[in-house]
Amino acid sequence: MNEFIEKNRRLLRFCCDALRSIGQVVLILGVLSVCAITTLVLLSKFGNWHAPEGFKMFIAMMPLGAFNIFFIGIGLLGLSQFIRYLVERDCKPGWILRHGEMFFYLYALLTILCVVWVYTIAPSDFSPDMYSGVSVILVVISTAVRVLILVGLGQILRYLMPVIEESKTLV
Repeated sequence: MNEFIEKNRRLLRFCCDALRSIGQVVLILGVLSVCAITTLVLLSKFGNWHAPEGFKMFIAMMPLGAFNIFFIGIGLLGLSQFIRYLVERDCKPGWILRHGEMFFYLYALLTILCVVWVYTIAPSDFSPDMYSGVSVILVVISTAVRVLILVGLGQILRYLMPVIEESKTLV
């Protein structure tokens, strides 16, 4: 692995910088989108603008999209820190990388809560097909797979970081 890192040090540094920039842009876009949707919701509630029926369903599902945007941005920043931690010998893991396991677990929990929220809060008159048996089963299966992947990534990161730290001290 050290040989691969030495051969591709410039590429890995470029990837680290690119991931950091993209992660920051994704986080900024996430904040802007939440602000824009909140503004639209407030305008529709104060009577200045009546939201169309399709927009109400969009508002009901907004937290799921907002969490995805934030966690994708944090994941990109964490991946950037991981690459930097591998490339530079005297680099200590960043805050996101040290707590990356908790980010994966929190994302898994919020994924479950968002799906439950959408199916309990969203009125059934928006989409009757949303509550059909096949649709609910597909949502449960896809959510379970996503949660299991996130928990598995958290476990991998939990056991991988001490191994990398040990190998850096031996070299």
